Amino acid sequence: MSSDFFKEANINDLVFAILAPIMSDFRHKRKRSGTSMMLFREKEIISVDSETGGTEEFVIIDIISLTEEKFVMVVEAKRSNLGSAMKQLLLAMKDTWDINGQGTVYGFTTTGDSWQMVIYDGSTFEVTEDFKVMFPRMEEDKERWMMNYSVLVDCMYVALSNGGID
Repeated sequence: MSSDFFKEANINDLVFAILAPIMSDFRHKRKRSGTSMMLFREKEIISVDSETGGTEEFVIIDIISLTEEKFVMVVEAKRSNLGSAMKQLLLAMKDTWDINGQGTVYGFTTTGDSWQMVIYDGSTFEVTEDFKVMFPRMEEDKERWMMNYSVLVDCMYVALSNGGID
Protein backbone atom coordinates (compact mmCIF):
# COMPACT_ATOMS: atom_id res chain seq x y z
CA MET A 1 0.00 0.00 0.00
CA SER A 2 1.20 3.47 -0.79
CA SER A 3 1.66 5.72 2.23
CA ASP A 4 -0.22 8.41 0.24
CA PHE A 5 -3.36 6.31 0.55
CA PHE A 6 -3.29 6.44 4.34
CA LYS A 7 -4.52 9.96 4.92
CA GLU A 8 -6.78 10.24 7.98
CA ALA A 9 -10.00 10.48 5.92
CA ASN A 10 -9.01 7.36 3.97
CA ILE A 11 -8.18 5.53 7.19
CA ASN A 12 -11.61 6.34 8.59
CA ASP A 13 -13.27 5.08 5.41
CA LEU A 14 -11.18 1.90 5.60
CA VAL A 15 -12.06 1.38 9.27
CA PHE A 16 -15.76 1.80 8.49
CA ALA A 17 -15.40 -0.68 5.60
CA ILE A 18 -13.88 -3.16 8.06
CA LEU A 19 -16.27 -2.60 10.98
CA ALA A 20 -19.57 -2.56 9.08
CA PRO A 21 -19.44 -6.10 7.64
CA ILE A 22 -18.05 -7.57 10.88
CA MET A 23 -20.94 -6.02 12.82
CA SER A 24 -23.46 -7.14 10.22
CA ASP A 25 -22.17 -10.71 10.35
CA PHE A 26 -22.13 -10.65 14.16
CA ARG A 27 -25.72 -9.40 14.34
CA HIS A 28 -26.84 -12.00 11.79
CA LYS A 29 -25.14 -14.89 13.61
CA ARG A 30 -26.42 -13.74 17.02
CA LYS A 31 -29.89 -12.95 15.65
CA ARG A 32 -29.63 -9.35 16.87
CA SER A 33 -31.74 -6.63 15.29
CA GLY A 34 -29.97 -3.99 13.24
CA THR A 35 -30.94 -1.29 15.71
CA SER A 36 -29.86 -2.94 18.97
CA MET A 37 -26.12 -2.56 18.39
CA MET A 38 -25.14 0.52 16.43
CA LEU A 39 -21.96 1.95 14.96
CA PHE A 40 -21.44 5.70 15.34
CA ARG A 41 -18.84 7.85 13.59
CA GLU A 42 -17.41 10.96 15.23
CA LYS A 43 -19.10 10.23 18.56
CA GLU A 44 -18.47 12.54 21.51
CA ILE A 45 -18.13 10.65 24.77
CA ILE A 46 -19.28 12.67 27.77
CA SER A 47 -18.05 11.29 31.08
CA VAL A 48 -20.14 10.89 34.21
CA ASP A 49 -18.79 14.22 35.52
CA SER A 50 -20.08 15.92 32.34
CA GLU A 51 -16.59 16.50 30.94
CA THR A 52 -15.90 15.53 27.36
CA GLY A 53 -12.84 13.57 26.47
CA GLY A 54 -13.16 14.48 22.83
CA THR A 55 -14.64 12.88 19.80
CA GLU A 56 -13.84 9.29 18.92
CA GLU A 57 -13.67 8.15 15.31
CA PHE A 58 -15.91 5.12 15.89
CA VAL A 59 -18.00 3.91 18.81
CA ILE A 60 -20.21 0.83 18.96
CA ILE A 61 -23.10 1.11 21.40
CA ASP A 62 -25.56 -1.57 22.47
CA ILE A 63 -29.01 0.04 22.69
CA ILE A 64 -30.70 -1.71 25.61
CA SER A 65 -33.84 0.42 25.81
CA LEU A 66 -34.99 3.91 24.91
CA THR A 67 -33.25 5.30 27.97
CA GLU A 68 -30.34 2.90 28.46
CA GLU A 69 -27.31 2.10 26.35
CA LYS A 70 -23.99 0.39 26.89
CA PHE A 71 -20.71 1.26 25.20
CA VAL A 72 -19.18 -1.84 23.65
CA MET A 73 -16.16 -0.71 21.69
CA VAL A 74 -14.19 2.43 20.79
CA VAL A 75 -11.90 2.76 17.76
CA GLU A 76 -9.37 5.57 17.43
CA ALA A 77 -7.73 5.97 14.02
CA LYS A 78 -4.62 8.04 13.38
CA ARG A 79 -2.48 8.45 10.33
CA SER A 80 0.91 8.65 12.01
CA ASN A 81 1.25 5.69 14.38
CA LEU A 82 -0.63 3.58 16.89
CA GLY A 83 0.95 5.31 19.86
CA SER A 84 -0.40 8.72 18.85
CA ALA A 85 -3.96 7.45 19.28
CA MET A 86 -3.35 5.55 22.51
CA LYS A 87 -3.73 8.41 25.02
CA GLN A 88 -7.07 9.51 23.55
CA LEU A 89 -8.28 5.91 23.38
CA LEU A 90 -7.37 5.17 27.02
CA LEU A 91 -9.19 8.28 28.25
CA ALA A 92 -12.25 7.39 26.15
CA MET A 93 -12.24 3.83 27.47
CA LYS A 94 -12.07 5.07 31.07
CA ASP A 95 -15.04 7.37 30.41
CA THR A 96 -17.03 4.61 28.69
CA TRP A 97 -16.35 2.22 31.58
CA ASP A 98 -17.54 4.88 34.05
CA ILE A 99 -20.69 5.42 31.97
CA ASN A 100 -21.35 1.68 31.73
CA GLY A 101 -20.77 1.27 35.45
CA GLN A 102 -19.29 -2.19 35.12
CA GLY A 103 -18.04 -4.81 32.73
CA THR A 104 -15.24 -4.70 30.24
CA VAL A 105 -14.69 -2.06 27.58
CA TYR A 106 -12.81 -2.81 24.37
CA GLY A 107 -10.87 -0.42 22.21
CA PHE A 108 -8.71 -0.42 19.13
CA THR A 109 -6.13 1.94 17.71
CA THR A 110 -5.34 1.77 14.03
CA THR A 111 -3.36 3.35 11.25
CA GLY A 112 -5.42 1.42 8.71
CA ASP A 113 -3.05 -1.45 8.12
CA SER A 114 -1.82 -1.88 11.72
CA TRP A 115 -4.18 -2.41 14.65
CA GLN A 116 -3.82 -2.80 18.39
CA MET A 117 -6.50 -4.00 20.83
CA VAL A 118 -6.94 -2.61 24.34
CA ILE A 119 -9.10 -4.15 27.08
CA TYR A 120 -10.12 -2.19 30.19
CA ASP A 121 -11.82 -3.81 33.18
CA GLY A 122 -12.09 -0.75 35.42
CA SER A 123 -8.69 -1.13 37.04
CA THR A 124 -6.15 -2.21 34.43
CA PHE A 125 -5.58 -1.81 30.73
CA GLU A 126 -4.34 -4.77 28.70
CA VAL A 127 -2.73 -3.89 25.38
CA THR A 128 -1.94 -6.39 22.64
CA GLU A 129 1.04 -6.20 20.36
CA ASP A 130 0.18 -4.46 17.13
CA PHE A 131 -0.92 -6.67 14.27
CA LYS A 132 -1.05 -6.12 10.55
CA VAL A 133 -4.27 -6.72 8.66
CA MET A 134 -3.21 -5.68 5.17
CA PHE A 135 -0.37 -6.58 2.85
CA PRO A 136 0.46 -5.94 -0.81
CA ARG A 137 -1.57 -8.06 -3.25
CA MET A 138 -3.80 -9.38 -0.49
CA GLU A 139 -6.73 -9.58 -2.90
CA GLU A 140 -4.74 -12.24 -4.78
CA ASP A 141 -3.94 -14.35 -1.72
CA LYS A 142 -7.12 -14.84 0.31
CA GLU A 143 -5.80 -18.02 1.93
CA ARG A 144 -2.73 -16.20 3.30
CA TRP A 145 -4.95 -13.42 4.67
CA MET A 146 -7.30 -15.90 6.35
CA MET A 147 -4.36 -17.79 7.86
CA ASN A 148 -2.20 -14.89 9.10
CA TYR A 149 -4.09 -11.59 9.01
CA SER A 150 -7.69 -12.26 10.04
CA VAL A 151 -6.88 -11.81 13.75
CA LEU A 152 -8.73 -8.49 13.64
CA VAL A 153 -12.01 -10.26 12.87
CA ASP A 154 -11.44 -12.58 15.84
CA CYS A 155 -10.64 -9.64 18.14
CA MET A 156 -13.75 -7.75 16.99
CA TYR A 157 -15.91 -10.80 17.71
CA VAL A 158 -14.45 -11.03 21.22
CA ALA A 159 -15.27 -7.35 21.81
CA LEU A 160 -18.77 -7.59 20.35
CA SER A 161 -19.54 -10.82 22.23
CA ASN A 162 -18.20 -9.77 25.62
CA GLY A 163 -18.89 -6.05 25.54
CA GLY A 164 -22.51 -6.15 24.48
CA ILE A 165 -25.66 -7.44 26.05
CA ASP A 166 -26.65 -10.94 24.89
